[in-house]
Amino acid sequence: MIFDLHDHDVVFNLQKRVRVNVSEARRFRNRLRRTLKLGRREFTVCLVDDRAIRRLNLEFRGRDRPTDVLSFAWQDGSRGMKGRSGSARELADYLGDIVISAQRAQENARTEGHSTGREILWLILHGTLHLLGYDHAADSGEMTRLERRLRTRLSIE
Repeated sequence: MIFDLHDHDVVFNLQKRVRVNVSEARRFRNRLRRTLKLGRREFTVCLVDDRAIRRLNLEFRGRDRPTDVLSFAWQDGSRGMKGRSGSARELADYLGDIVISAQRAQENARTEGHSTGREILWLILHGTLHLLGYDHAADSGEMTRLERRLRTRLSIE
């Protein structure tokens, strides 16, 4: 049975190269859920290093390089969700997993001139929109516009 994510950790820091404020990421994730009115729908966030995300990017997207964020939606039949089990209700409420490279977040932040913490929040937002079905590669800017509005609303500009 899948555990109740309301009662357990939902942000996992599996890397040691970049200092990350996991509490801030967890609070933001919960605030984002409320803002998007997700109700019982849940997702997890996993922070990894470049090596780990590169392997995932190669396996699931055929790209042999690190990327900043990957989203694995539960209901799209993603192979990334092996091993999930639970009641039909629990599984229906589970959106999926977001994997973020803390190293890429740090580099992006340096390039953009803001903090690594802010970049991680941006990537959580970006990944969540992908879990909800948005696709910036195919939506004529809809996802990008929504992302900018939400950054303002959530005070993470």
